[in-house]
Amino acid sequence: MRFTHFVQTAIRSLSIVAVTSGVAGAQTPDAGEILKSYRPIHADVEYDIPEAGEVARCRVEIERGKGQEGYVVFGPAGQVLRRFTDTNADRKVDVYRYFRMGLEVYREIDSNRNEKADQFRWMNWGGSRWGLDTNEDGRIDEWKILSAQEAAMIAVEAMIRGDAAALSSVMIAPAEIDQLQVSPEVAKQLQESSSDLAGRLRKTLTATKVVGKGAKWVRFDPPVPGLIPAEEGRAAKDLFVLENAMAIVQNGEKHDLVMIGEMVRVDEVWKLTQLPAPMEGTGTTTIQLGGILMQPRLAAEGGSGEAMSTEMQKLLADLQKVDETSPAADAVPADLAAWNIRRANLIEQLMLLPQSEEDRLQWTRQFADGIGLGTQTGEYPEGLNRLAALQEKVKASDDLLGYVSFRRLQAEYAVRLKKAANETEQGEAQTWWFSQLEAFAKRWPKSEDTSDAIVQLAISLELMGRLDDAKSWYQRLAKDYERTNAGIRARGALKRLSLTGTRIELAGRSLAGQPLSVAQYKGRVTLVVFWATWARPFTDDLPALHEVYEKHRSSGFEILGVNLDSSADVLQPYLKQHGIKWQSIRDAGGTDGELARDFGIVSVPTMFMIDRDGIVAGSIATANLETAVQTLLKGDKLEATRQPAKASAAGTTASPAARDEKNDVPRKSAAGGTRNPPKR
Repeated sequence: MRFTHFVQTAIRSLSIVAVTSGVAGAQTPDAGEILKSYRPIHADVEYDIPEAGEVARCRVEIERGKGQEGYVVFGPAGQVLRRFTDTNADRKVDVYRYFRMGLEVYREIDSNRNEKADQFRWMNWGGSRWGLDTNEDGRIDEWKILSAQEAAMIAVEAMIRGDAAALSSVMIAPAEIDQLQVSPEVAKQLQESSSDLAGRLRKTLTATKVVGKGAKWVRFDPPVPGLIPAEEGRAAKDLFVLENAMAIVQNGEKHDLVMIGEMVRVDEVWKLTQLPAPMEGTGTTTIQLGGILMQPRLAAEGGSGEAMSTEMQKLLADLQKVDETSPAADAVPADLAAWNIRRANLIEQLMLLPQSEEDRLQWTRQFADGIGLGTQTGEYPEGLNRLAALQEKVKASDDLLGYVSFRRLQAEYAVRLKKAANETEQGEAQTWWFSQLEAFAKRWPKSEDTSDAIVQLAISLELMGRLDDAKSWYQRLAKDYERTNAGIRARGALKRLSLTGTRIELAGRSLAGQPLSVAQYKGRVTLVVFWATWARPFTDDLPALHEVYEKHRSSGFEILGVNLDSSADVLQPYLKQHGIKWQSIRDAGGTDGELARDFGIVSVPTMFMIDRDGIVAGSIATANLETAVQTLLKGDKLEATRQPAKASAAGTTASPAARDEKNDVPRKSAAGGTRNPPKR
């Protein structure tokens, strides 16, 4: 396959070597040769590769047990780097494993023992994919396990490469359409949507600047999954669907949107039902209203199969034209407001036409979204009156009333902040917002928006220094929404707020890709700071950090950063511009990354001190840093400190809408109107 003759011979003969390891002449393969010759077939695996100077300190050991034999390659610090195993004692390796920071992240399996890998699995930090290569050509032909995020990533990266085969592996196939047990009409639509993939990909790549060869995947931005219940005319079994899912790619310094569209779960695999659409911001991108599976049934209720009215056809056509003029990702607030209101006006007319109650509910929600987000831009003050009127119309449905009420709260808070002329009025707006969030959480405890309300409330209280109140709300999130992103972040926040007096585990890869751990700083007083280039408060704090660092470094003070930028491209220019000399762990997932979630990072910068024994001494603000460093260098304990509300929101915000990091405007979705803030 890909290996030198020496390594092939050594590895394939491992059972003989294992048995005769005490016999003169039997040799264990050289670690350097194995590390040099063995590489994952798939290039997107992030695994440990020792530096050239470290290879000599790596070693290979034989392992045996339970009918298995193999070699393990250990790194210079004793961590496992590779594990090659013969699982059936036929003297041929059939499982190849690759590790990162001691955990297996990728595995190649030769299940038919013909010395060619035919299964590929990603695990732990590597993800959750399980792919099958049926013709053993090194490419994934079908998936056994695939998350929605990984499916979207594969699709976008395949488009960037112009790889129709890889893209095809995550598009819904005819056999999978049959598994969904949808109606013949819907099945036909799905087949048409996923047909001629290569041709439509070529056409898209000819016209797009968003997914060109220089584009880089950043992240997935999905809505909450929806359940389509089994019912006549739709599907014979429950379907789990993501509607209007979006992805973000980076082109140079610019972030662009790619509409992934509709995704459906087939067993343990998420599949796309349509070719992703790059959002060019030119008005040329055609966006379907909703997806194929979750399209509103537009005929009059009780008239299954009847043709829709001429009036409805016209309104839908007009709505389609509006969607085709979706503003660019960097559109100014006035343009975002105008587009949302224009779209909402058409939806309001659709709400009045004869249709099923289910479809009317969908239109009403979209109307509330459009008016709410148009108002949040600050360019549509009359939107509050329209939302209030809508509340009156829907008050017979408690769930719908909660949905509309939350969007009115978000919009009104934005308007109050915009009108605030000084800090006092801003504080009054914040106080009002807290009271409204708390009241909403109590009034609608089971609303889909409640976790978002509690997240915003808890973060705001923490930034104000009201830690006991913040903890109370974080505890509720962790208990009542434990499996949601909000619940995961809340557990991390509770952990972070209870760090003082404990020894923490904080490790990863440095900005240069080398292993880096807080354990390496034992014996030094250490400031841990979570930071990002886009967080202005961190940039403002840098002169003070530099001053303390240079003053006390020779006395045993050090800084360990944790970088939360979504793209690494911006780091080197920033480090050079600001003269940052200390090391940082890179959390590749950004504000949604493993470390950010594990420590519940809600604002940037977040800082805490660690004493010489590796024990967390307490949270810290820049204003207290000089005193704290002097105290800990003397061996004394810190007094309790509180971090002021001077920070940039990370992952979520106390304001009513998710914000674009550079432009400070509500983030928009291309189809289905501007979407609510992603649930974190």
